[in-house]
Amino acid sequence: MGKRPVILIVEDDAGDRYLIQNAFEHIGVTDTVHTAMDGHEAVEYLAGKGEYADRHKFRFPTLLLLDLNMPRMNGLEFLSYVKHATNLRVIPTIVFTSSDDPEDIKKAYLLGANSYIIKGKTFDSICNQLKFIYGYWMRVEVPPIDRQGHLLDTPGASEPAEKIA
Repeated sequence: MGKRPVILIVEDDAGDRYLIQNAFEHIGVTDTVHTAMDGHEAVEYLAGKGEYADRHKFRFPTLLLLDLNMPRMNGLEFLSYVKHATNLRVIPTIVFTSSDDPEDIKKAYLLGANSYIIKGKTFDSICNQLKFIYGYWMRVEVPPIDRQGHLLDTPGASEPAEKIA
């Protein structure tokens, strides 16, 4: 049996990171959940640099959960980076933010976000949202990468499968 999926939460607010991690635990998600404090740190994680060099401990993510309003590299900048990188754009990237600004929503989708979800105001609502996100992206939709971070061959793909990490 393959390794469990890895969820990477990119969120600058320590309280929100803690809340999201607890909500995942509350809904019974036993997959590995890692966090990055902003887009810059998430880039380091994806590249396996610095403290993230140990790929046994920091396996390649199967799902990215992304806030928008962060220092250094904000969510839209990180989204642009991920969706323009051939070896990263296959990772389902869900914008999970408090921003309901129509311009943020439009920009996120134009940059390639797979989904845009406005964070609930209560723990129960966040649990329900994460249950939906997890149920769809990790159980119904099959991400086009395997557990080792390799692109899967897909019919009609113009590029051959390659190693992501």
